[in-house]
Amino acid sequence: MHSNRDRNEVAGAADVVATAIDILSRPVQGTHRAINDVVFGVLGRSAAPVRILNEGIADLVYEAVRGGGVAAAEAVTAVSRLLPEDRVSHAVTSTAAGSVVVGAVNGLLGDRLAAEGNDLTVELGPHHERRIVGNDTAMLTTAYPKATGHVAVLVHGLGETEQAWYYRHDGRGSYGEALAAHGISAVCLRYNTGAGIEDNGAALAGLLDELIAVWPVPVQRIDLVGHSMGGLVVRRACAVEASRATWLPLVRTACYLGTPHEGAPLATGVYHLSRALRKVRQTAVWADLLDVRSRGVDDLRLATDVALAPGIRHVAVAATLAADDTAWWADAVGDGLVTLRSARGPMTELHTLVGTGHLALLSDPRVLDVLTELMADATPAEIDDVTEPDETVA
Repeated sequence: MHSNRDRNEVAGAADVVATAIDILSRPVQGTHRAINDVVFGVLGRSAAPVRILNEGIADLVYEAVRGGGVAAAEAVTAVSRLLPEDRVSHAVTSTAAGSVVVGAVNGLLGDRLAAEGNDLTVELGPHHERRIVGNDTAMLTTAYPKATGHVAVLVHGLGETEQAWYYRHDGRGSYGEALAAHGISAVCLRYNTGAGIEDNGAALAGLLDELIAVWPVPVQRIDLVGHSMGGLVVRRACAVEASRATWLPLVRTACYLGTPHEGAPLATGVYHLSRALRKVRQTAVWADLLDVRSRGVDDLRLATDVALAPGIRHVAVAATLAADDTAWWADAVGDGLVTLRSARGPMTELHTLVGTGHLALLSDPRVLDVLTELMADATPAEIDDVTEPDETVA
């Protein structure tokens, strides 16, 4: 974690817009050419001069649009550098809407943003009031004035930020606020979901090393909660630490909310659609658009092959939109994004919620009941006793 010095989210946003114009204009241009192929193919050689003129003008227009986007981004960047740092450092992420947009952009293009050094690239770390909290005891004490030795680390899913844990609660308060009543300090992380899951897992392992070293009070216990992709990042982090055993002995439970342990159908579908579109010349340009997806998105189509870290009580919370999880279609539809089978993964302890969607797992009172029970009751002895499947249907 580092300071926000020289951070310029205005310039970063301008670059993202220019990139979006470039990405979106290319399949449109390709489709234009494909239509020309059909039309002028029917008209024959006699229409060749018209075709050359048509395509020449069109190419100039598309290049002008892309060039205009780049020029506008450069102008905005130049002006933003004249503004005070506090006006540009968090100009986007300081608002709720901006935080949502940044999470989505990083989910789609996060690996690319990181490679380009864009200031909208999400930095891994605890976030408080939409700003990253540095690895400094004084800063952590300010952000967590009632810090305890029992820490729950909440890791969001693809295209989200830590704000996902606070939305959709209808005034009930977030999981973190509810856990605080039990003496548990909830640390909501933000990370670049467009980066590879393995890379994020390694980064999380390193971050937790730093966090327990500078936490305001001695850390006695850690519980991990991952939503969707966040659960995969948690699994990877535990696998990284299994050989080094620093913060891992402090972990008592790992809870996976709608985590696609066996892969996500939507990510797999996008992959196969891209391959199908590429087989036809007229639609290949749209395959290029689909292939812009980040490494993080692409990783979701694959099953996770890392073993569950020993000594931890691993619990899955799966959901289905069906009112009855035994219905023939309940598994396939799952929570709308993740099937029941994938969400269950290799877990021996499972809670299945019916009539529930993927995003609802971020705010469902039944999930809070599960988390509260796990974090209040699980002890090392109880963890060792969890050897047989235990399923609860709600």
